[in-house]
Amino acid sequence: MSTHNPHAAKARRSFYLHNEDESNVTPEQLRRRKILHYVYLVLKLATFIGFWLFFTVFMLLTPPNEHISKLIHVESQKPYIMVVNEEPEGNEICVYVRGNIEADITNNPKMAPESQKYILVSVRTFNTKSNTTEWSSKEWKVYLCDSATKPMELVKRYFELEHKQGKMLNFKMRGVQLRTVHTRAASDVQLQVILLNQNTEPTAVALTVDTEPLNKNVGILSAAALLVFLYVLIIWDIMDRTFAALFVATTAIGVLCVLGERPTMDVIISWIDMDTLMLLFGMMILVAVIAETGIFGYISVWAYRLSKGQPWLLLFLLCMLTVVMSAILDNVTILMLMVPIVIRLCESMDLRTTTVLVIVAIFSNIGGALTPVGDPPNVIIASNRYVLDAGTDFCAFVVHMLPGVVLSLATAWAYIYFVLRKGLQEGGADQMRESINNLAKTAAVLRETPSEANLRREILERIEELKERYRRKATAPQFGPQPTTNFIETLAEMQARYKVEDKPLLIKCCIALTFAVLLFMLHSLPFLAGATLSWTAFLSALLLLILANKRNIFSVLESIEWSTLLFFASLFVFIEACAELGLIDWVGDRTIAIIVSVDEKHRLITAILLVLWISAIFSAFVDNIPIVTMMLKLVIKLSLNDDLKVPLLPLIWALSYGVCYGGNGTLIAASSNVVAAGIANQYGYKITFLEFFKYGFPIMILTDIVSSLYLIIAHGLCKWH
Repeated sequence: MSTHNPHAAKARRSFYLHNEDESNVTPEQLRRRKILHYVYLVLKLATFIGFWLFFTVFMLLTPPNEHISKLIHVESQKPYIMVVNEEPEGNEICVYVRGNIEADITNNPKMAPESQKYILVSVRTFNTKSNTTEWSSKEWKVYLCDSATKPMELVKRYFELEHKQGKMLNFKMRGVQLRTVHTRAASDVQLQVILLNQNTEPTAVALTVDTEPLNKNVGILSAAALLVFLYVLIIWDIMDRTFAALFVATTAIGVLCVLGERPTMDVIISWIDMDTLMLLFGMMILVAVIAETGIFGYISVWAYRLSKGQPWLLLFLLCMLTVVMSAILDNVTILMLMVPIVIRLCESMDLRTTTVLVIVAIFSNIGGALTPVGDPPNVIIASNRYVLDAGTDFCAFVVHMLPGVVLSLATAWAYIYFVLRKGLQEGGADQMRESINNLAKTAAVLRETPSEANLRREILERIEELKERYRRKATAPQFGPQPTTNFIETLAEMQARYKVEDKPLLIKCCIALTFAVLLFMLHSLPFLAGATLSWTAFLSALLLLILANKRNIFSVLESIEWSTLLFFASLFVFIEACAELGLIDWVGDRTIAIIVSVDEKHRLITAILLVLWISAIFSAFVDNIPIVTMMLKLVIKLSLNDDLKVPLLPLIWALSYGVCYGGNGTLIAASSNVVAAGIANQYGYKITFLEFFKYGFPIMILTDIVSSLYLIIAHGLCKWH
């Protein structure tokens, strides 16, 4: 999940890099710890410099792979035969066709209407002596575009060759001796590429035959290794996740250079999903300006007043409030605004602060699954052109996700209430004392620099505030939740601190949000075909900036998480590079084989369960952004397979439930979780991995079970799609 606030990265760092307690460490242990840290640093630098040298050398030595094409004229119903003179160096060749082509339909024939024009492309071995065809491949349909003004597009297909005409002697690859080269047994056997125009009019295309295509085995292994490497960097926070994605994406391009398939800069840019980046950019601006009004704090005070200080009612209102706001706006920013308020409320009511924060973070992830803009995985899904072509607009997304989200919210709340009950009110005093001790240790290690002196003063003020609150509670008749004794005092204090700072700006924000929501809902109307999610968010952000009439735009630009946008762009490039290396097709083929092995009437249910649970389990242990980026390509591949006959939309809902609910599995599964833990750490509260796992993982399992049952009933039995 993304972070839309410049302090989000700092909050994550506060969680990952908090000071260790060295008060009980002996000098010898401290010396060993420093030696291990030095060794770790040397190994880290050596590894990354090695990778850098690898892709730098090959990028400097390898030009972009621009194959030499032959422009050919293909007449109607008359085959064009091209003889391949170069000897294939393996058991595959790659055929490229460029022209007035519908690339999307060619790559996904299931999308083609019956009237779509096409060219048939095939490969064969032809014996000129006997005038017979010894072997012929399956025909490949290259669909033509009806519009002559559309830009030229390129498509390609790998053809696996039969080995009847020779034997394997030496298999090599572009400067690197990796495999054996295939030689023909007789010179009278030709390798031919045949084009047959099924259109009534002639057409022209540029044809290229690559007899040295990328080695798929090496490509798949390389892509899998890089994927694991990226996950290791993110899980253990070895480096910033944005830099990790950028570094691994560049390494993947370096691997393509080694295999002789270096993409051009235009191709790399085309791999980036600009719709997703535009949608995130627009929502970041909206959230940044709305946060300036102070409305989030005011709403929390309203929830506290409505609860009358009753712990469970307050928790319920906070969770539902978080769900609603996370469905409309980014859940990371929502948590950054909510966590300080929640901590304040927990301290006032002597609740177990870390437990309440975990619960609020969990419900934030569930609420974010409801809409296409609530959670970055949903942003990626809803912005995909195949998903849009399938008829998925804002309203359709919400309507299909709403039943599962409501059932999941009820299930999660029932589990929380059953497990906690009195536990919500236990340990509040202990956590307050622990917070005081943690803050005191942090203040003790700060240096006397101007910046750290200010921070030290703020921490000491926070310590005195906690001590005074602790003394008041200790002298009370009963230490614990006392909503009737301190409710009025706490409410007055919060009303004075959290209030709407700029009412005119709030009205302007409401106007921009209303415009955005209306366009989100009306996007399916024919006359609003251009009102995509990305353009709607961007235009709404521009409207708000116009209404706000800000003289200094830099304050808004500083609130945009540019590192998150770069993280997304790097991931898009990396996943497309993995697709070029063959990993996505390999995983898709294995998944298809599993589904095909099931009886046809159960294939849809099998596909739904596989997509949901694979994405959920992986998302529980890895940030769900790379998971959804990879799984979305797999889902589209499954839906376009003619043998499976599985519709796309049920798989899309399964993917959304899986990656969003998977974010509740562990503390590191979603950025919103880590940011919440980081902010809590700044206030002296430490949310441990095990504490989050104790509540989050069972809720992930339960909500995924509920979602699975809902999807089976809605799409497996009732055929809602």
